[in-house]
Amino acid sequence: MHTIESFETYVLRIPFTPSSADYDGAMHELMVVEVAAAGETGLGYCFITDVTAGASVKRLVDDLLGPRLIGQSVRDVERIFTDNTALTHRMGEGHNRFAIAAIDIALWDLRSRIDGLPLAKALGQLVDSVPVYGSGKAGNRLSTDDLVRLSAGYAEEGLAGVKIRVGLEPTEDHRRVAAVRAEVGDDLLIMCDANERLDLPGALHLGRRLAESDIYWFEEPVARHDIRAHEILGERLPMAITGGEHHCAAAEFVPYTHSALQILQPNACMVGGITEIMRVARLAELHGLGFAPHLMTELHVHVAAATTSSSYLEYFPFLEPFITEPLKLDGGRAVVPTGPGHGIRFTPDAIERWRTH
Repeated sequence: MHTIESFETYVLRIPFTPSSADYDGAMHELMVVEVAAAGETGLGYCFITDVTAGASVKRLVDDLLGPRLIGQSVRDVERIFTDNTALTHRMGEGHNRFAIAAIDIALWDLRSRIDGLPLAKALGQLVDSVPVYGSGKAGNRLSTDDLVRLSAGYAEEGLAGVKIRVGLEPTEDHRRVAAVRAEVGDDLLIMCDANERLDLPGALHLGRRLAESDIYWFEEPVARHDIRAHEILGERLPMAITGGEHHCAAAEFVPYTHSALQILQPNACMVGGITEIMRVARLAELHGLGFAPHLMTELHVHVAAATTSSSYLEYFPFLEPFITEPLKLDGGRAVVPTGPGHGIRFTPDAIERWRTH
């Protein structure tokens, strides 16, 4: 039996993709956990965006959750997840979930590496590649000309679709999306993401205008906690209503599985890790819903390959400049890595340049 011998944490504060940033100089933080056993190291991380909160999540791991890992079996990933959840449940669903996620991802990586298996295989891999849509080159601050040019680039690469950010200027959004549709033709899927910026009347109005461009889904149109608003949008608009990237537990998705969301979009780095995001995938399977995990393409490709509910993988490789092995695409599909673990490792240069704690 292999037992966990040590852990290390650090924070990387890295530049965000300019074509998706809402302001100049946007940065995002990753709190990284590395766990060692049997001569292998598992790497996990959580995504905290530009609020400099990585240090507080790191402190929770360093002082409470990390020391409890030492001496535990690398096989007990789900038990450790359950223990960590119980230990911090009075903290609600906040930064404790980020800490739990980073540890859980690291442990899945460690166990898979010791077994010599890709993470997808350890999760019950069903396919060798998954379809992707382009994301990260369609921000609100882009000019319409740039938006059209970058979106057309995704079509030329053979991707299934493109996601366009909306919501900052609703009166112009439908014109921008229409310009993209006119350029790329009818075959490319167009997804629109409002990042919870709209109220119900505004979302209904914008959704009707976006429907003229035959968009595939309307993502996070309203505040995530307003279940009834999501249901009304699903009843009155022709496109799928999607969301869930800000949910911090699988249980938070349950009320949305009846009629509020048609596609679930969890983020493993926020929802609690691999253990918890697979529960969301199973919810989608059991309710006949789609599953399209948010961001973290290099990690989520393993998850998407291990569920029958997978719709499309978000191809937003903002980590690509900072890791040793970028994800490979083939004909508009992401190829599931075949090396042990999830395959994500930050380059020495990235660690040296962007490490803050």
